[in-house]
Amino acid sequence: MQNTLAPRKAPRQMRAQATHDAIIEAAAHIIGVGGLAAFNTNAVAARAGASIGSLYQYFGNKDALMVALIHRQQKRQLESVAQAVLRVGEADLPTTIRVIVRAAMQHHYDNSLLASAIDHEEARLPMDAELTGYLDQSGDMVRALLARHVGEIGDINIDHAVRTLPALVRAATDTWANRNPPMLGVAEDEAVRTVLGYLRAVP
Repeated sequence: MQNTLAPRKAPRQMRAQATHDAIIEAAAHIIGVGGLAAFNTNAVAARAGASIGSLYQYFGNKDALMVALIHRQQKRQLESVAQAVLRVGEADLPTTIRVIVRAAMQHHYDNSLLASAIDHEEARLPMDAELTGYLDQSGDMVRALLARHVGEIGDINIDHAVRTLPALVRAATDTWANRNPPMLGVAEDEAVRTVLGYLRAVP
């Protein structure tokens, strides 16, 4: 059975790559300004300066384009967290958690409407395997980070923690950052407080 969410073809030349990337960027812009209600392939093609035929060369339907946008956003989020891990250095645990939470929420600070739309679409589309792959990559970063602070955290199961901590941040973000208007400062504070409470809890 054909996967209708998979890209139809990969761009092989610089011009084709530029068109492909412009289409994804146009989708991000349209959603970031008008939300999911404004998202359709005709609007994306027009914004990208491409024909609708060119769009469908790469993406078989609107959901396939959304999947490509989700992949782009997930990769950017991983890069944001990776850079934060390097930047935080030997800071204490509360500072470290604050920096990492801010990095994990960076897509909301950049454009909360787009971030909320992508959160919604990740839950709707059948992408569990792909999203688990990104979660595993972020889990490796969390594992390395916790190893720096073994003296500041409680007796926790690290394998459980690398799964639980992103879920805690996501829950706080969903509760506060996806409001209208978004309450990003509250989301960040609540996520930091929740994560620190988890890490320092006595079983």
